[in-house]
Parts: sequence; structure tokens; C-alpha cells
Amino acid sequence: MANQRVFELQYSRFSIVLQLLIFLGISFLSYLLLKPLFFFISFLFMCGAWVLFFKQSQIKKIENLEKNLWSVEFSDPNLDIQQREIVKIIDHHCYIVIYFSDPQHKNLVIWWDQLAYFHWKNLKILVKLA
Repeated sequence: MANQRVFELQYSRFSIVLQLLIFLGISFLSYLLLKPLFFFISFLFMCGAWVLFFKQSQIKKIENLEKNLWSVEFSDPNLDIQQREIVKIIDHHCYIVIYFSDPQHKNLVIWWDQLAYFHWKNLKILVKLA
């Protein structure tokens, strides 16, 4: 039986579609409300921010070691596997937010389509137990 506390995260198509729809909505509203030059400048800034967001290293795998201690592996092979302590985990049904104790680490959002159904259910059970 596979380890039920290891979660390998896949690429979330749902979050990309949601971000794209929000991006298009903001672009449409700024097109209607701004002058063409300001719209073009704001559109370039939004595109640049989206590109910078995707260049960040993504978390590939998380593993529950103890109650609040988790191991985090990144998709970038240059980054080492880290151990992080979790302060709180919140289940929002479509996604789960994991808050780390160290403020320099960003919060982790895990969408429902990033895990297999079995692993998603195991993670939800861990959230209820925490």
C-alpha cells in the first residue's frame, strides 16, 4: 500500500483557467474605463506580472512527517527538500490552504485537480484531524 501521507502535486488546469478568466475580466473592464494608452500600459504590466508568477518555483511534493512537520519538495532541482512547520490548514472545499509558521514562506494552495481523488480525500481527512 502506498504511503497515504505523501502528496505529489500535479499542474492545476482549474487554477490557470480561473486566473485567465479573471485576467480577461480585468482587461475588459480596464479597456472600457481607461484611455487607450493607459489600457495598453496596464495590460503590459498585467502580462509581465503573470509571466513572473509562472517563473516562480512550484512545489512538486509534500509529505506529512509528524503532526505539524511537513517535508516540501520543489520542481526546481537546484532547491533542496525543506522541512516546514505548519500553523494551520483550511479546507475551502475546492482548494486547501496551508499556512507555514515561517513568514518568509508563502502559503500553499492545493486545488482539487492537483491530486488524484484518493489522495485528495486523504488530504481532506488530514485537515479534519489537524
